[in-house]
This record gives sequence, structure tokens and C-alpha cells, in this order.
Amino acid sequence: MQAEPSIAGCTDLFASLHTVQATVQTQITRFNQLMADIRTVAGERQDPEGVDAVGDVALKLHRVHALLYSGASTAAASQPQADAAAGAAGFDLQGALSEFSALLSSSQSTSLEVAALLDAAEAQLTQLRRPAN
Repeated sequence: MQAEPSIAGCTDLFASLHTVQATVQTQITRFNQLMADIRTVAGERQDPEGVDAVGDVALKLHRVHALLYSGASTAAASQPQADAAAGAAGFDLQGALSEFSALLSSSQSTSLEVAALLDAAEAQLTQLRRPAN
């Protein structure tokens, strides 16, 4: 009877994972658009103030890139260890759920940081596109 709450927990975690995955896909699309926009703005703003502002946006987008794409190598590197541990000790559902929950929480935190960086970069690019008075 104790397996039922664990399965329900799995369902909730997988639903959350699906939400995070959809958010990341949206953020990747937004990141790619901002990368295209920064190229355009960099070509338009060759003045010292524009160059500095474009550089600041580029740093934000570099951080976004690192956050969006660094998780794949970390997860791939830890997978063989997880597989070996599961094979040696059998399948530990509660341990797996706990680890999955921690990873999901970390992903959600990273997603919030990425969203804030994307918002800031977009606002700066919008400001840079406004004609000077």
C-alpha cells in the first residue's frame, strides 16, 4: 500500500518536469531571438555608450547560455554513477524521487534566474533601439 503515494509523487514530479521542460524550450527560443537582436543592435550602435551597453547585454546572454546548456553535461556525467548504484543495490524509488525532486528544484531556481537575465537583456536592447533625443 505504500507504493501508491510514491507513484502519485512520481506523477506530480513528472508533471513538474514537463512544465520545466516547456519553460526551458520557451527560454531557448527567447535566447535565440535576443542573440539575433543583439547582432542587429551592435551594428546600429557604434558609439561608445552603445558599445558598452551591448557588451553588458552580451554578458547577460552569455550567462543565460551557460545556465541553459550547462545542465546537459552535468546530468550526462552523473548518469553512469546512478546506473551503477541502482544495479548494485536494486532500485530505490524513494531515493530516486528525492534526488529527482532536488534536481527539479534546482532547475526551477535556474529557470527563474534565466528569466530575470532574459528580461533584463530584452529591456536593455529595447532601450538601445530607441532613438536618442
